[in-house]
Amino acid sequence: MNIRKEKEREFYVDHMPTFRALQLNDPFFVIKTAFFQKGKYGRQVQFFESELSKGDDIFIEFYENVKNPDGTDVDVVPMYEDRPLFKYKYNKYFSEEYEQKENVNPKGETYHTYTVPVSELIAVLKDGTEITYSLYEKRKAEMAKAKEDLPRLQKSLAVFPDFEEEYLTPNLSIEADFSPQKFEDAPLSEITVRDLAAIMLMKPVSNKSWLNEIVKQSKSEL
Repeated sequence: MNIRKEKEREFYVDHMPTFRALQLNDPFFVIKTAFFQKGKYGRQVQFFESELSKGDDIFIEFYENVKNPDGTDVDVVPMYEDRPLFKYKYNKYFSEEYEQKENVNPKGETYHTYTVPVSELIAVLKDGTEITYSLYEKRKAEMAKAKEDLPRLQKSLAVFPDFEEEYLTPNLSIEADFSPQKFEDAPLSEITVRDLAAIMLMKPVSNKSWLNEIVKQSKSEL
C-alpha cells in the first residue's frame, strides 16, 4: 500500500466523529490535493470519472506531500491545521459542467479526470453542520486576524498600570496633614493617575490627604 492510501485511512479515522454526527456509516471519503491551474480562479481539485459517476456525495480532506531533496514523496500531511472536511455534492451533470482531461496510466489504458473549483465544495463542521466554502474562508480569515490582533491587544493593555499592585502599597512618604486648609478643591488638570486610582478603587492612596479623607468618608457611608 502506498503512502497516500495509508494516510487516507488515518485521515478517515480522524473524521469518524463528524461522520457519526452526520449519521453516515460508510461515507465515500478520499484525500485530495488542492492546486492552482493557469486560467482558473482559486484552487481546483481533480476527480476521477469513476468517483464522480458513482452517484454518491464525496467527502474530502486536502493534503500536501512531504518530499525528500531528490523529489521523492516520503509523507502525506494535512493541508490545513484545523483539519477541515469538505463535501462534493453529487452532480449527475458533471461531464457537462466541468473540464475533462484524458490521461493514460502506466499500463497504457485511457482514463478521464475532471477539474472542479474548490469554491464549489461544502465545508462540513465537526458537529456535522454544513456551510458554504466562502463562509468557511471568511470565518478562517476572521480567526487568523483575531490571533494577529491578540498580541497587540495584550501589549496595549500592559501600558495601563496594575492599580492594585501599584497604588495600594502604602506610601510612607505621605504626610498625614488633615488640617482644614488642606481640604481644598483642585482643578481637573491637577488630577494624577494616583488620584484617579483612589477614586476608582475607593482606597486612600492619593498623595492628596484631603482626597484620601473624602474617599474614607465616602466609603464609610456606603
